[in-house]
Amino acid sequence: MSRTGGRVAGVGGLVAVLALACLGWAVWATASAGPGEGEDARTGGVRTGGTRTEDPRVAGVKVPCREALRFADQERLPAGAKDASCVVQHGIDTLYDVRFRIPRTDLDTWLADAYPDMELRTGCVQEDADRCGVLTLDPYAEGGAVAVELTLRDGSDGLALVHYRPFNT
Repeated sequence: MSRTGGRVAGVGGLVAVLALACLGWAVWATASAGPGEGEDARTGGVRTGGTRTEDPRVAGVKVPCREALRFADQERLPAGAKDASCVVQHGIDTLYDVRFRIPRTDLDTWLADAYPDMELRTGCVQEDADRCGVLTLDPYAEGGAVAVELTLRDGSDGLALVHYRPFNT
């Protein structure tokens, strides 16, 4: 082997050894880090007082509905709304999921006032939805929402189950 070939092989060997050392260190550091303070290694959930809860960025956290409505610049639930439940999910974006039941005429009145440009259509992605719509807010809500999504399922009792989701993608 020539002198140049021997040097190239030597340098290549040194580079390979350094790369393997770095890779080994990265694997060791990742494996030894384990879950962070209060985290559950199996699920990424958070333990509080020995009880595991879901990561709020994934599972959502129940919040007061006034918080969710403020996010979309709404003062209150529509007239006639009942059985409201509100959840927030944080991640890359923020999504509130506001669910309530309401007579269809009250829903139509609220939509005409709050979102007159929203068109409800059939053939929604959610198979159990009877109608749905998405509206980009222009201008965006001062509370932070840039758009709202609405799905509804008509109930046999004359009430619609509404999923109102303001978000900020």
